[in-house]
Parts: sequence; C-alpha cells; structure tokens
Amino acid sequence: MSREVEIKLFGAFRQYSPEAAIAVSLPESADVATLRRAFADKLEDDNARALLQSSAFATDEAVLGEGDTVPAGARISILPPVCGG
Repeated sequence: MSREVEIKLFGAFRQYSPEAAIAVSLPESADVATLRRAFADKLEDDNARALLQSSAFATDEAVLGEGDTVPAGARISILPPVCGG
C-alpha cells in the first residue's frame, strides 16, 4: 500500500519547480531515507540533486532524521542549507 506525500519547497529548491511543492509516492511506513530517494527521482537537475544531499526534511514541529518514519498526514518541507552573518 502506498501514499502520496506533498513536499513543500523552500529556498533554492523553489527555482527547480514552478510549483511550491512536489508530490512523491511512498510506502505507508517509509522512512526519510526513502523519501529522499523518491524526491531525488523527481529532480531533473544535477545541482538540485546535489543540494538535496545537504538538505533536511521537516514537519511543522521537528526536523526529521534519515531513519525517522515519515508521519502520515503531516506537512513535509524540504529545508536547504542556509548561511548568515
């Protein structure tokens, strides 16, 4: 059984899709590592795939680790690295 998860795009990821989100299909009990691979498959740009490697996935409440299960029904965002001064 699978489910569709919409990933909200922030920062540099916004330039890779005209939409503010990308949807991926995942197994019901998918972890964040599986989400990362599914998201990478949707990206057509090598720079976007490289950016993905240093980006984090998060819900509205927490940043998710690679082994965490993607929560059902949660809003998922991808957060690229940022710098500031």
